[in-house]
Formats: sequence, C-alpha cells, structure tokens
Amino acid sequence: MSRRWYDGIQLEELKRDQPAFKYVEDKMKNTIVHKEVTGYQIQKIYRLNNKYTWSHYKNRRAAISEEMGGRHVEEKRLFHGSPKADTIAKEGFDRGFAKDSCMFGSGVYFAEHSSKSNNFAFGNHQPCPTHNNKKCSICVRSVLLCKVALGRIYETTLSTVSALPAGYHSVKANPGLLLLFPEYIIYDDKQVYPRFLIEYTTDYASDGPSCTIV
Repeated sequence: MSRRWYDGIQLEELKRDQPAFKYVEDKMKNTIVHKEVTGYQIQKIYRLNNKYTWSHYKNRRAAISEEMGGRHVEEKRLFHGSPKADTIAKEGFDRGFAKDSCMFGSGVYFAEHSSKSNNFAFGNHQPCPTHNNKKCSICVRSVLLCKVALGRIYETTLSTVSALPAGYHSVKANPGLLLLFPEYIIYDDKQVYPRFLIEYTTDYASDGPSCTIV
C-alpha cells in the first residue's frame, strides 16, 4: 500500500515478502546490543520516497566529494529514534530542534545499533506516554533507518566536541568513558536521507519491569 502526502513525497508500505522488508527487519534484529532488549515485533515498514530531501542529500554528498578532492564519500545506514519520526519522514531533519546541551552539541545523532535508537523512540530515554513505562512492550514505537553521508570523520571518545571540527564532515563518538556504543553526529541536515520508517514493539527480558494494561 502506498500513501502520498503530496506531490513528490510518498510513503510506500512494504510487504513482508519483499527483499527490502527482510533487509530492514534483519538489520533491526541483528543490531540489538542492549541486554534488556530481547527482540522486536515489526508491525510495518515504509520505504520513503521524497524527491526534495533526496535532491538536497545528493547535492550535499557531491559537495562533500568535491571538498575531498573528488574522492568517494563514505555513507552508512544508521538508525535514528524520535517521537517525531513520522514528521521527519515527511519533512526531513531540522537541526533547529536540536539542543546545544546535547553531549556533542546541536547536531543530528545516529546509531549503528537499533537498540540504542530504541531508547529514543519516545524521547531521550523517556517512558511511553500511555503507560509511563520505559520498557513498555505494548506501545508502538517508530525509528528511522537513514542513509547518512559521513565524509571525512572526526573520531573521539571525549565530549569536547560541540560543533563540527574544521576540515571534517561528521563526528564519530567511540565507546569510552562516556559511551558504551558508538554514535555518529552530523551538523548539516542535508547530509541525511531518511529511507525507511519502521513501526514496531519491543520485547524486554522477563526480569525487567513489564507494561500491563490496567
């Protein structure tokens, strides 16, 4: 099923037997690193077709390549969790909502691991709005799987970066004293193309608190 918002933007619901559905489902389940998360129940996966954000992304990627002397631009498929995932899917990212108080400044943050982004689906480690439970296995969450143009990457284990260092296009925060799992940060909204919107519920280990309907 496809649902158009307006000209040039399409939300295409994938069928379970499509290769793209299998790819996203496997990437979700194979990148769980938080022990309390035991799995996901995938409800729906949408492929995002947006000629506007794609055009911005291609142009920014070309500009990065030019800045790197025509070299290939490194890109990764990375997760982003947000209660505004549906809005981002339609309109793209807006760093105007980012906070300077974030660990690496007002950038857009991404994760290699789905379980890391899962913690941000209702907000920054926030509980579900219906049951007030951080480990709710009933409420549907949404995360985005995005194509991110990283270009020349500045790597660090310290939170001393609050803006993009000169000569670089992205920041990779590696595990260290502050982080258990890596994060990628960009400071230009055009360097990311939201490609898939995933709706799912999260399964948690039985020794943790569970969410029940009262």
